[in-house]
Amino acid sequence: MKHILLAITLLAIVSLAACSIQVSALNQTTAGNTATDSPVAPALPIATSIPGTANDAAEEAEIKELVENFGTRLQMVSLLAPDAAQVIQKQYSEFVSPALLEAWVNDISKAPGRMVSSPWPDRIEITALSREGPEKYEMTGILVEVTSTEAGTDEAAAKIPIHIVVRREQGGWLITEYAEER
Repeated sequence: MKHILLAITLLAIVSLAACSIQVSALNQTTAGNTATDSPVAPALPIATSIPGTANDAAEEAEIKELVENFGTRLQMVSLLAPDAAQVIQKQYSEFVSPALLEAWVNDISKAPGRMVSSPWPDRIEITALSREGPEKYEMTGILVEVTSTEAGTDEAAAKIPIHIVVRREQGGWLITEYAEER
């Protein structure tokens, strides 16, 4: 029995010594030493983007905020107004890619906004968000329309399913596709 305890103790000491050598080598490598014969691989940079990390969570939060803020602007665009193209340009330009904005300005019937006085678009509720590449997210959601009865509440007069694509363009995230399923 003493031999087994002695063997376990020796094994523990050898393992501890080996760990100490690796930690020491790692500290030298990360401190800027150029110990090329170190058996320990250099540490990864801290800012490395790894899928599924806090980086993704921050991007997703930014994209959700973009889409939700865009959803609050929809009620400000009366698609039947004579100056609808100018209002679309003014209200949507910070949220939408130039190509999509141009398409809506050139064909107002394809643009989202207020069609009639009531109900009107109140907000977008995101139901699913997925990353489709390093520069692209797709989402589904609900465009919530309200009347004066539902305004200011969580109620809805109508719920319209929507699909949105957001891409990184011009140094930020912009909506590049928007489709309502009416």
